[in-house]
Amino acid sequence: MKSYIVVTDESESYIHDVLCSLLPLKDDEELIIFDNHSKDNTVPNIVGTMGGLWLDKKKRYKFYINMKKENIKEVTKKALSIARGKPFIVDKKERFNFEEVYGDDKN
Repeated sequence: MKSYIVVTDESESYIHDVLCSLLPLKDDEELIIFDNHSKDNTVPNIVGTMGGLWLDKKKRYKFYINMKKENIKEVTKKALSIARGKPFIVDKKERFNFEEVYGDDKN
């Protein structure tokens, strides 16, 4: 299993593109989004982008929101502790490059 981890912190301007680059997941993948108490529109953008995917019966999509701002390393550590598979930290500002994980083709 592969676990894609996205840690957000005031990421409203690019989180939609990042999430779209990861979706849809394959059966052996999960997505963990961990927001570091963003005050902008990051959380609404995440919810809007994910839509009905939260209803996945296999619970492969997880979203956590910190109640207070913390050091990004601590937030990432929390996200890693939730991962069920091999973790891949996704830079919140860049579309994910599946060639780094799968070679030439995601399928």
